[in-house]
Order: sequence, then C-alpha cells, then structure tokens
Amino acid sequence: MNPWIRILRPVNALMGFFSIYIIGFIAVNVMFYKFLVPLTLGAISVFLVTGAGNIINDISDLNTDKINHPDRPLPSGKITRQSALTASIIIFIIAIIISSFISYRISLIVFIAEMLLVSYEFKTKKLGLTGNFTISLLIGMIFLFGGVITDSLLKMTLLFLLAFFSNFSREIMKDIEDIKGDQDRMTFPKKYGIGNAKILSTVFVGITVSISAVPYLIKILSVYYLYAVIIDDFIFIYSVVIMRKSVSEGQKVSKIAMIFGMFSFLLGGIN
Repeated sequence: MNPWIRILRPVNALMGFFSIYIIGFIAVNVMFYKFLVPLTLGAISVFLVTGAGNIINDISDLNTDKINHPDRPLPSGKITRQSALTASIIIFIIAIIISSFISYRISLIVFIAEMLLVSYEFKTKKLGLTGNFTISLLIGMIFLFGGVITDSLLKMTLLFLLAFFSNFSREIMKDIEDIKGDQDRMTFPKKYGIGNAKILSTVFVGITVSISAVPYLIKILSVYYLYAVIIDDFIFIYSVVIMRKSVSEGQKVSKIAMIFGMFSFLLGGIN
C-alpha cells in the first residue's frame, strides 16, 4: 500500500465523510436535497480534517511506533516527519478553504476542530479528563457541524449532548482498560483509581439515558427514535453492568450502543 494512503487512513476518513450525509438526513429529512451541495462540501472538509488528524496522530506517536509499529510509514522512514507535518498543515488549510464556501461559521468550526485535534495529540491526551473531554467534544461537534449546514442547530445541539456524554463514558472505560500500558499519561483511573473511574463512567451513562427521550418529547425526532432509543438505553445500561466484571467487554458494548444510537437518530429523522 502507498505510504501516503496508509498514513491518511482513508477508510476512517470515509466514515466521517458519509456521517455528514446521515446527519443531514436526520436534521432535515425530505428537505435533504436542498442542502446537498453544502453537505458535500462539509463531508469533504470532514474527510480532509480526519485524514490530516490521522497524520498528526502518527507524528505524535512516532517514538512509540518505532517499537510497537516499526512498519508504519513514519518509523519505517517511507515518509519523513517534516513531510508528514507539512502535508497535514496543507490539508488542514484546504479543509478550511473548502468549508469557507459554505459559510464563515462552518470554516470556524473546522478550524476549531483542527486545533482540538492538534492539542489532543500533543498535549491533552496526557491530561486525563481533559483529553477525554477533547475527544468527546470532537465526536459531538460533527452534529453541530451538520446542524449549522442545515440551519438545524438547536435540533443538533441535543444530539451533540447525547453523543458527548455517551462517548465520555466510553473514553473512561478505555482508560481503565489501558491503565497498565499508559506509562506517560495521567488518566483519571490512574490518578483516582479504577473504582472511582467506573463510578464516573456510570454517571455519564446515567446522564445520557436520563436525557435520551428529550428529542422525542420536544418533537425534534419522531416516535421511531423513541422506540429505538429505549433499546439503546438498555444497551448502555448493560455496558456499565458488564463493566463491573470486564472493562474490555463493557467498552465494546458501549461502542455498540453508540453505533445503535446513531441508528436511533437516523430513524428519528423519518417523519
């Protein structure tokens, strides 16, 4: 495989690309076609930001990858660190330019997302909850991004909160799972203990479940969402129950819950 394709991880970036169309449908349903051009520009911007973020991730992990993944483009020497850094900056700039054709607000969101990605890779991922907050914010921001594109910001803000809190819970589970290998990161479970981390993860699931019906109750999403999210709530609850015995299994179930949550949003967009 071409080293540049490998470092960009296009499959990962394509998931972000298509998620914008899904969010556009959730936001405006049958009016989706009216926003096809800005959604496409937004999807391209997300693809580029995700790809550049993957490059930044490999730059940040270069020293550990020399030991753990020596065949990757940077540690193998197929791509130099300076070339990778230059490419990521250029791609970030192209993403801002493309998004500016939608609106200045969209390009501002893209710029903020880029800064969050860079700050996470080089600073906040070593700072425990600050890193968890940054990643959860980035996951949720894609809903705000789609909301601004489709003039549905209020609707998407609620979905942003659901995505943010649910992902925060899973991030803490992942930190518990990786506690032995996190030598240079002061994560929450490492600083305050696994027991307290499990409690905090459960609290975030509780927040997610407690507000999950709000989009239906205030008529933002249809009754189909309610049916699906009830099932999703049980999956989330099961994730923290099983986490007591196996954190690894808990975070896997939590991932399933998040994917099903996206499906719930999609169903809720059908009127």
